[in-house]
Amino acid sequence: MVSSLNSSRSVLDQDGREGTSRLRTLTASTTISQELHDGQTLLMGASGAALTFTLPAALGTGAKFKFKVSVVNTSNYVIQVANSTDVMAGSIWSTQDGGDTVVGWETAASSDTITLNGTTTGGVNIGDWIELEDIKAGFYSVTGMMVSSGTEATPFSAAV
Repeated sequence: MVSSLNSSRSVLDQDGREGTSRLRTLTASTTISQELHDGQTLLMGASGAALTFTLPAALGTGAKFKFKVSVVNTSNYVIQVANSTDVMAGSIWSTQDGGDTVVGWETAASSDTITLNGTTTGGVNIGDWIELEDIKAGFYSVTGMMVSSGTEATPFSAAV
């Protein structure tokens, strides 16, 4: 006998938390928190306005924040750390939209900000993504895949 699942049942995510969706759309500048955003896909979803997403202080909690472009924004999506002592370590891979080149951008020792400008520093396509993980006090690990256009440039800077 085959039984069917009740479609109104709640869903448990990989950490055992109840919920119906792991997607959250960000349409305004937002202070990211572990309680509200850890383990979710954070859709960057605004056009025509610069948006800044500020991470919580890196304490080694293992919190993961995955940002995905859901609306291409040529006014900048900025992901930055919370304070002047936290940094990002890792790399982002980018493909050029008009060619067959792949470029890898690695962080510098002082990198604390990622800027996707919708052209040269990435964020050209819906689905471009960046994941940051709080790996230890003062450090976020960063990985990602995106598309850039024009003359590619690193999305990393030291701006905080």
